[in-house]
Amino acid sequence: MASSELFSTAKTAFEDAGWNFQQVEGREVLRAGFEAHHTRVDLHLQVFPPIRAVTVVAESTRSTDDPLQRDRLSELAMRVNEQLTVGNFEILWDSGRLVFRVTNLFPTPQGDASLIQGLVQNVVQEMDRIAPLDAIIHLADGPELAGLDIGVLLEREDLLPVGPESDS
Repeated sequence: MASSELFSTAKTAFEDAGWNFQQVEGREVLRAGFEAHHTRVDLHLQVFPPIRAVTVVAESTRSTDDPLQRDRLSELAMRVNEQLTVGNFEILWDSGRLVFRVTNLFPTPQGDASLIQGLVQNVVQEMDRIAPLDAIIHLADGPELAGLDIGVLLEREDLLPVGPESDS
């Protein structure tokens, strides 16, 4: 099976950035892992040539079958999504697992390597940002879980990754 131009661009984007990846045999899918501030982010990038789309998806490493934890995770995803411009959090209901997904449609068959790199960086940053909140919800139970105020949890700046130093 020949690779599409868009998939070739995606592989080039990873290679140019120095990112290790594995190609899924027979599919236009790349798998990669990144060490971030709070967590390791494993993701996959999939190319859909007929519509010139690239989707990058990462799943939380945690899952739950606790209905209250799943409800709290859903609230967390919905509240975070209100603030997002690119991408969105979802919850895989049956596994109780948070997912971040971003998709871009390209106007040309070859796409744009720098934009693909930006999509990957966005997914890694968003999953890293949500990781401590995801952990707090998964570690809580009983009255502590019932009393978690997700809005207040989202205001905790001590849980944010440290940003790059500015030159000012």
